[in-house]
Amino acid sequence: MKGISYRGNHICFGRYALQALEPAWITSRQIEAGRRAMTRNVRRGGKIWVRIFPDKPVTVRPTETRMGSGKGSPEYWVAVVKPGRILYEMGGVAENIARKAISIADMIQPQTHLNVADNSGARKLMCIRIIGTSNRRYANIGDVIVAVIKEAVPNMPLERSEVIRAVIVRTCKELKRDNGMIIRYDDNAAVIIDQEGNPKGTRIFGAIVRELRQLNFTKIVSLAPEVL
Repeated sequence: MKGISYRGNHICFGRYALQALEPAWITSRQIEAGRRAMTRNVRRGGKIWVRIFPDKPVTVRPTETRMGSGKGSPEYWVAVVKPGRILYEMGGVAENIARKAISIADMIQPQTHLNVADNSGARKLMCIRIIGTSNRRYANIGDVIVAVIKEAVPNMPLERSEVIRAVIVRTCKELKRDNGMIIRYDDNAAVIIDQEGNPKGTRIFGAIVRELRQLNFTKIVSLAPEVL
């Protein structure tokens, strides 16, 4: 998807907004999950506007069917978003409340796409669920997730559509430490691991935080080029 958004890139209704920085297809479930997260955080105060609408159908063919006979039936709907597009707007609340509510909407949750920060062969992942949590809807750095590979390098052990485990090493949501330091990354990224928690790749790309060492991911920390 090329280009930037020339329409819908200005705040029109509220005072604060969440803006897209990269192109993506956002499903109707993701849009509704973000709206619910923001509404719960402000405790039904203020007003929230959803500026995107899922008007593009995505069709899926059933498995083990012959080629031809047209397209499959619509499986879900997505909103085509380009960089600069306003996703949500909020008004009627204080700035600190709006910042917290909007930051929750961009946290890692089911169907969130992540980059792969290793050389295992996968490039893009989509989160399916968070392991070890029953009532949490969002994942932070150090959480293990079940994900499906969306993009992969050809002729590598890991293939597209393969279900794997991964540990989150970078998030756009800021990480606050006890000493007042705040760490924030430009992307959401994860490292693919095996059942024992060891990385499947031999190299880690980008800087990671030292909190992973406290969560027994020492192998990942040792392979990282920089530890913050």
